[in-house]
Amino acid sequence: MLAPEVFAARLPRHVMSACVLVTDPADRILMLHQAHGYPGHPPWWQLPGGLADLDEKPHQTALREAYEESGIELPAAPRLRVVDYRSSVDGWPPVIDFCFDAGRVPTDTPVVLSAEHDRAAWRSHAEWQPHLQPDQRDWFASVWRARTAGVVLHLNDGREL
Repeated sequence: MLAPEVFAARLPRHVMSACVLVTDPADRILMLHQAHGYPGHPPWWQLPGGLADLDEKPHQTALREAYEESGIELPAAPRLRVVDYRSSVDGWPPVIDFCFDAGRVPTDTPVVLSAEHDRAAWRSHAEWQPHLQPDQRDWFASVWRARTAGVVLHLNDGREL
């Protein structure tokens, strides 16, 4: 019988991240452009979001990151839309990524960028397509499909099961 601390030390390690889908009344989606890429890819457009702090719940991560990156304070209970299990790649541990739907914010909602991003834009789902990296397209389509259908989807490596 293993001691609890030995058992716990042998469990796989995962990183948790969370993002939030924010739209305006015309269903334009807010995305932020990274000021700098990180290992493995160049700067790209993304929903507000990021890595969880220690002991932070997924929805708390999404709300905190949205506020830190865009200055937008969102409701305390965004709806879960997508859970994506991303395999270990390029030295990163596996990532469990949660995407929440914050619903619509007023058209005139100001965006105040953090130093992580250099631009913000509101575009429709179709208008975002030419701005996405190839690796983002399936994932982004699934997020939008979950939003429009009002369902939760489970993905593996950005693709629906």
